[in-house]
Amino acid sequence: MQTVKLILKRLLLLTGLVLTSPLIFVTLLEALLFGRKAERVYGSCKELLALCPTLCGQYLRLAFYWAVCTRISPDACFLFGSMVAHRDTVIRGGGVVGTHSIIGYADIGENVLFGARVSVISGKYQHGRPEERAQDGAVREEYQCIHIGGNSWIGEGALILADVGAGCTVGAGSVVYKEVPDGITVMGNPARKVSLQVTDTAGSAAGDK
Repeated sequence: MQTVKLILKRLLLLTGLVLTSPLIFVTLLEALLFGRKAERVYGSCKELLALCPTLCGQYLRLAFYWAVCTRISPDACFLFGSMVAHRDTVIRGGGVVGTHSIIGYADIGENVLFGARVSVISGKYQHGRPEERAQDGAVREEYQCIHIGGNSWIGEGALILADVGAGCTVGAGSVVYKEVPDGITVMGNPARKVSLQVTDTAGSAAGDK
């Protein structure tokens, strides 16, 4: 059964590659002529594909990113409205990019799950440093690769500006401004470590009698 499922997934990926081949061609041509940092054509293609609904859209996005990005696992999943902002991004197997989520320049481990409307920002200074803008109005873009360790879960509406370790949980709506070590749960704006404890209400009640 697993073998049949895998074959079907690969056939869908192959179909996606055929259907998106014109977009893949012009995107690779852009990189060849102007370098990988040139992403005007790439950006237009990713926005177009983000609008494709249903399972068909998922495999169109997967095929395109698998073909043009640095490394996208064929077992990743891109839900409706999701985008990979930069082609140098890495997403490993089992990754699920939630609805309307945007992944910037990032290196993402295995089995990382993103809720809806998550934004992984390419560092804190991708639009320049405040002191430089105040001095001469210039914007000197600095792109930082954000690393997210395997088996982490990023809640809905979270904003990620710093590395997140493996096995972490980032609560919904959190703003991660500082690095999160492995195995930590963070919540809030700015995100802070929290301790989640499950209280056995029934057991406590029994002990009180």
